[in-house]
Amino acid sequence: MDQPKRYKEPVPKKPSSKKASTIKTLILLLAISLIAGLFIWLQFFPKPVEEAIEKEPKVEDTTKEIKPTTEIVTETEETKNPEGVVTRDEQEPSKSDTTESDESELESTDPVIVEEEPVEERVEERDQEAILASALPKVYTVYTDSQQGSGFLYNANGDIVTNAHVVDGYSTVTVMNNAGVKFVGQVIGISESIDIALIRVEAIVGKEPMIMDLNKSAEGTSVIAIGSPNNKSNTATMGKVTATGKDFYESFTYTDLYEIDAPIAPGSSGGPLLDAKSEKVIGVNSIILTDNPSIGYSIPVYSVYQLLKSWATNPIESKDPVIQKPEDAYFDKEYLSVFIEGYMTLYTYAQNEVNFSYLEGYLLPDSPVYNSEKEIISNLKDQQKQFTINQFTMGDIKIHDNLAIITTTTETLIEQKGKKSSIVKEQVVYDVVIDEYGDYMIKNMTRVYLSYPEEVKVDPKDEEEVKPEDQPKEDEVEEEKAPEETTPEEVPASEE
Repeated sequence: MDQPKRYKEPVPKKPSSKKASTIKTLILLLAISLIAGLFIWLQFFPKPVEEAIEKEPKVEDTTKEIKPTTEIVTETEETKNPEGVVTRDEQEPSKSDTTESDESELESTDPVIVEEEPVEERVEERDQEAILASALPKVYTVYTDSQQGSGFLYNANGDIVTNAHVVDGYSTVTVMNNAGVKFVGQVIGISESIDIALIRVEAIVGKEPMIMDLNKSAEGTSVIAIGSPNNKSNTATMGKVTATGKDFYESFTYTDLYEIDAPIAPGSSGGPLLDAKSEKVIGVNSIILTDNPSIGYSIPVYSVYQLLKSWATNPIESKDPVIQKPEDAYFDKEYLSVFIEGYMTLYTYAQNEVNFSYLEGYLLPDSPVYNSEKEIISNLKDQQKQFTINQFTMGDIKIHDNLAIITTTTETLIEQKGKKSSIVKEQVVYDVVIDEYGDYMIKNMTRVYLSYPEEVKVDPKDEEEVKPEDQPKEDEVEEEKAPEETTPEEVPASEE
């Protein structure tokens, strides 16, 4: 019988392994890392989310600020920016924008800001005569010994845009305004490849320039071409943009041109092409084809704006600088007639639209007539009157050393809702002077009323001052007639 064993037989142990120990260590470290990561996520991750929520309104505000930026540029460039007045932001990014290309691109290409905003400012299209009268003080005839062309005031620094072929080979030229006053101009920029140049006239520094539209105009846009074709100044023709993107290669390279059916002729080169609705400059009239002279071509201002800007900022220095001043400013009866006719055309628009700005280019600033006419126009508000000139006659023109006196006679039809139409005949005497820029300006004005409307016993322009309770009854009006045999009463415009 076998003896019982005091001890159990030992179980053989598995051999230990360093590899298994390492794995266990890594698993432990991984678990610790996951727990620590979860703890950190719970503590710190919500804060970036809160920051993102706080920053979101800032992005929205930045987008909203784009529109005011465009409006500020339009207003300030008119008086401070030497590159001229435009209707959109400059395409050249600022230093701060170069680091944020996406935001800069949005500001310069957003169709809502660039395309739609100018349309909201546009008013009903005026007739050719009224647009010409508004633009003429800022359009010039350019002369050299071998060429005659046109140009327009580009900025408040006295810079005039014209074609390069008009002033090619000359450093100094002569420019003449719509009043026939001549100035000496210095060519401060000219291109050898693009038919564009810039002339500076120190004598007109500070004068308000034309407004430019840097948006591309579409085919079918109504336009007005202004210039001095065949040396005939103060000329305008109407038409449409018949095509865009036209290219020609002659002495200069012409690309992306506007094709227009508004007639232009030799001498029109360099004159402005206006959008007939906005009345802003969209192009520079440049060439016609000899085989089809009824079609003209204009360089879009958006395509040469940066070039003009560089010249205005860094002008070509002349070896022989010229002391630029008006060459014996003088009065001319023909130019005086055109000046007064232009004023009368715009005066009707100022009355009907109650918009004094139409007259600002004709009245001497801070003069009594300036303030009185401004008050007369503003008093027409809410009266719903419609003025139409039935007859206008140019009378005597007397020229003195520093003053021209022009006498005119007008017959104006006045229509008002709820009332019978009436006719007012008046004689107006204008005192015209030449201002510091060599332009004609009305300094004083005297009206002599030759007849009054039958149903109104006061000046129609002062009718708003009569209170409803003070207006005479119809029976009383029929009994009282306007004085016909008495001497007409002279009423100076400054006292109206």
